[in-house]
Amino acid sequence: MAFREKDTQLYREDERIGHKKLGPDQREELIKNYLPAPPSRQRSSSHVTKRASSHFGIRRFLKAQFYALFYIIIHAIFSLYIRVRIAYRAVSNRVVAVLKHHYNSPEYIARDVGALNKLPKHVSIILTLENDGKRDALEKLVNEVAEVAAWCAASRIPRLSVYEKTGILKRYMNETHRTVSHGLKTWFGKGQAPPVVLSARAVPTVRSHSGDYLEDLQIVLISAEDGREAMVDLTRVLAEMVQKDKISAKDITMDVIDNELSEAVIPEPDLLISFEPYVDLQGYPPWPIRLTEIYCAQDNQGVGYQVFLRGLRKYSQATFKRGK
Repeated sequence: MAFREKDTQLYREDERIGHKKLGPDQREELIKNYLPAPPSRQRSSSHVTKRASSHFGIRRFLKAQFYALFYIIIHAIFSLYIRVRIAYRAVSNRVVAVLKHHYNSPEYIARDVGALNKLPKHVSIILTLENDGKRDALEKLVNEVAEVAAWCAASRIPRLSVYEKTGILKRYMNETHRTVSHGLKTWFGKGQAPPVVLSARAVPTVRSHSGDYLEDLQIVLISAEDGREAMVDLTRVLAEMVQKDKISAKDITMDVIDNELSEAVIPEPDLLISFEPYVDLQGYPPWPIRLTEIYCAQDNQGVGYQVFLRGLRKYSQATFKRGK
């Protein structure tokens, strides 16, 4: 609403003489006629009714129940899918394992890998000690090492490294070597089995007598402690050598560290196979596997030849692009 001319002139004249003509009440009365009416503070009957109807949170309760039902449905569908997928792959893997069993024959495995374009020179596997080492868990673990060693020997893979997190195999070097050697003799026959060289960090190496094979089967046992302790030991040795002026700090390069760690633990494997249903390195030393091909069969349960063979096939089809 526009000001009337009379009120405008009165206000300007009062402003010109310093607001001495009109008092505060008069100025307020003058402006009040042009202000909008204040909003009513009385609540409408519809708002009161709506407030009363939602006082007990019925709508909120129904919404929460709907979300809970929706979550249960999705969870049930996903759980059913996972169970069906696991069952399907377990049955299919079992059928393939029966139809394409190697029958402990090196010739069968040589035939399977003969069609591959390339084979790794160094295979590393991750094994798990079940039941915290109780009952026959250790015996099963040693038998798994012997079985994979036989597959590697039949595939003409000269080096196998076995990672087990706790390092329990290092305490039973002689027993492990005996089991592996006996398994190879079962596969290849007495006098035809490749000699086994079993080694581990800070543990005496166990060797077999040489046979007709020109190349030994190198088996290296590693554990989680090899990663951290090897790095600590190397750091201590290099620091002492620098303090004694045997080497310069500038001489310590990434190549030097890489070579020292490879000699202390293991050289870099070409292929790493995990027999778990998902990729779980379990504290595997990180620096030897920078360019390693890692294979894991989804939903797999236990050590199996078909998983080993599929890992070799994946490595055969892989393309490695190394930077300059």
